[in-house]
Amino acid sequence: MGLENQMKVLNGKKLLILGGANLHCDLVRAAKGLGVETFVTDYLPIDKAPAKQLADHFWDLDVTDVDAIVERCRMERIDGVMNMYYDPCQLPYQQICEKMGLPCFGTREQYQIFTDKKRFLDVCTNYGIDVIPSYKEEDFVFENPEIEYPIYVKPSDSRGSRGQSICNSCSEVELAIKRARTASINGGVIIERFMEHAQDLQVTLMMIDGEPYLEYTADMYSSIDENGSILPYALAVAPAFREEYILELIRGKIGAMLKGIGLCNGPVFMQGFLDGNKLRFYDPALRLPANVVEGVLQKFFNLDVFSAMTIFAITGSFPSYLRDMQSILRRTGTVLVSLRVYIRAGQIQRICGLEDVANLEGVFHFTPVYKEGDIIEDWHDIRQSFSLIMMVCKNIDEAREATEYIYDALQILDEKGEDMKLDLPEISWLKYSDSSIRIG
Repeated sequence: MGLENQMKVLNGKKLLILGGANLHCDLVRAAKGLGVETFVTDYLPIDKAPAKQLADHFWDLDVTDVDAIVERCRMERIDGVMNMYYDPCQLPYQQICEKMGLPCFGTREQYQIFTDKKRFLDVCTNYGIDVIPSYKEEDFVFENPEIEYPIYVKPSDSRGSRGQSICNSCSEVELAIKRARTASINGGVIIERFMEHAQDLQVTLMMIDGEPYLEYTADMYSSIDENGSILPYALAVAPAFREEYILELIRGKIGAMLKGIGLCNGPVFMQGFLDGNKLRFYDPALRLPANVVEGVLQKFFNLDVFSAMTIFAITGSFPSYLRDMQSILRRTGTVLVSLRVYIRAGQIQRICGLEDVANLEGVFHFTPVYKEGDIIEDWHDIRQSFSLIMMVCKNIDEAREATEYIYDALQILDEKGEDMKLDLPEISWLKYSDSSIRIG
């Protein structure tokens, strides 16, 4: 069905979007452009929820209040529900769709697998997919010579690095477990080898009629704060250096796993470590990563994921053009850089260089989270990110120069006039210059 015919089918339909933050604004615009009446809900007041400001209607119902949302959906005769990006919305999204009989990315069982890291790792193992070597809590009751330090302790179901710790000795583990359990919804804890020297990777693909199509791969580089805590990635370079290898896995074991558990239509987001010749996965989700890649696909490649999501929410099918996303960055030779600028604790006194960054050629997205006068605490997680900056570059040299320029130009000063930015992670830009990693 062509887009014109789809618009006729969608005209006058009603879409509920879970989450009113800025990330969903493009989804609201796309839905309205298709003639769909838009609704947005979350607990935030409208002045802090940009998507609510754009929507035709908004509710102040918390996304976790499933029964209240279902009741309101029935009153308003909602035709579709969508969660594109947010972890906390994943389970409520599935539950609302199930109660309403509406299209959804997955079943209850599939969402339980992709929101519980322990269950996900078990499924990976069953399909022969490598995972990070792990330990049990009882392994740390006493000094165990078989433990390889450092180790990483984390909740089985949290996000944004909350409750995660690196331990270099047995004496640190008990407190780390308590911290992880506090941040976990179900109280689950994962203890695994700390992959100190392995390359961190993001893989995002779209299941369309039971077949996987690769949207995005990226090499991830993390920052470490002043207390030694690892923060969510500070720098991502896409496509990943080993994308061809990842494509082979998607055609093989990964694809077999996704098909085996019955996933048919929807996004799949996974993070893993490239450890030698093994890709060890550790974090899954049935959502898209919150790094606005879809905006890049729309602006630079005329590939409208937002409209596709609207169409799916109401019809249960994706438009055929979505298959064109398969490895599109590599096919076109484009380099996409995601840069998160992290800052240490303190009060922001002065910010310099905002216009220099915003006006830099290639910068596609730049939205500072904090302003002068804001107080930053030692959260040890993504809340210490000052901004996400997305850049579309012609080649890797341009990507390196733009990244270094931005980090020099942007100054976030405390009351002593000292820059609050944490150091950029180390990256070997040279390896990406190898022309053999490009296709076409």
